[in-house]
Amino acid sequence: MIVSGTVTYKMSSAVRRIYDQMAEPKWVIAMGACASTGGMYRSYAVLQGVDRILPVDVYVSGCPRARRRCWTQSLNSRKRLSASAPLAN
Repeated sequence: MIVSGTVTYKMSSAVRRIYDQMAEPKWVIAMGACASTGGMYRSYAVLQGVDRILPVDVYVSGCPRARRRCWTQSLNSRKRLSASAPLAN
């Protein structure tokens, strides 16, 4: 799952439900300052980081996100996925 942008408390339950419905292995990439820390929005309605509701595997910094950084982090997550233990049948 790629979380790219601000997550509000109102939509956090839907994001968590989507994560719970994902097939194994579950990987979460938080892209940008808004997804990672809530960004510049210090409001009662904005979740201050998606890692409060989901276990984040890869953080991509920057706002706006650079294409090269996104590509590098997606390759890193692919390496981590291929290095993980195979699924049991």
